[in-house]
Amino acid sequence: MKKTKLKLKKNVWFAIGGIFIVVIMVIVGVNIYRNVQYKQTNEYKLLESGYTEEEINLLEENFTNEEVTALADASKDDFLISLLQDAYFIKDNLNRYTAYHSDNESLSARSVIEIVNTNNDYSYYDHDIDTDISKDYLLLVNKYYHLGNDYVPDDLVNINNKYYYGDGHQIRKVAYDAFIDMWNQANMEGIYFIINSGYRSFEDQQEVYDFYKNNYGTTYADSIAARPGYSEHQTGLSIDIFSTEYTTTEAFKNSTHYEWLVNNAYKYGFIQRYQSDTEDVTGFTEEAWHWRYVGVEVATYLHEHDITFDEYYAYFT
Repeated sequence: MKKTKLKLKKNVWFAIGGIFIVVIMVIVGVNIYRNVQYKQTNEYKLLESGYTEEEINLLEENFTNEEVTALADASKDDFLISLLQDAYFIKDNLNRYTAYHSDNESLSARSVIEIVNTNNDYSYYDHDIDTDISKDYLLLVNKYYHLGNDYVPDDLVNINNKYYYGDGHQIRKVAYDAFIDMWNQANMEGIYFIINSGYRSFEDQQEVYDFYKNNYGTTYADSIAARPGYSEHQTGLSIDIFSTEYTTTEAFKNSTHYEWLVNNAYKYGFIQRYQSDTEDVTGFTEEAWHWRYVGVEVATYLHEHDITFDEYYAYFT
């Protein structure tokens, strides 16, 4: 009887041991299978290529599974990651970013995005886009976006000669009201601004452009003046500002009056449209006197984030 019991116990232990071995083998086999399967995943391949988990998340947020798979089968693309990390990356522009960078490898991702988003990978005036006038005071006019020769804002108002050299000049009411508020505040601080130029019709701009072109050539004319239809002055939202004390461009640029505008104009919805370090984006040399109305919210954003209106328009509108 005892022998039978001992034999049963041995059999039970053998059975348990066999089951244990089988379980271990199953677990090991499952782990091996999972490991083999994991090595086929995009995550594993991307990690092996040198991408971090944060970078992989960026790829998955911006690309389809098929696109991520293609990236996983290639070597790590550091430039692509730099693009994705930029606040103003636009996926629809990816091929243009890549093409422009291949021809300008020394440029950073930030510079490439800035240039492509503002269409500066195209030649001036060769990539014509009709300005979307439904954007109202956020419409864009530059060397790519143009207005028709018949465009005239429907809310132009006359500028009082208190604020302008001479009579009979106009700007849009929304910009005029904002300028008066700004003028009043500056006036209380002992600063007296004067508008030197406001709304210009298509024909007016034709005369301005032809003057520079006929006297200095097309290259210089394009650097200093917009072609007709491509001038912000036709929008009625741009004004050239000087002061009663500093009436020349150089004197005004180096004045405390200009400094006041830099520090305060955004509070009234105005931006300096063409700055010293934005020529590659705006297409124009610095104009300390040229101020554009875009509204307080947008002007404040541009002031705080140090980007051009062209960049803002591409990303947000």
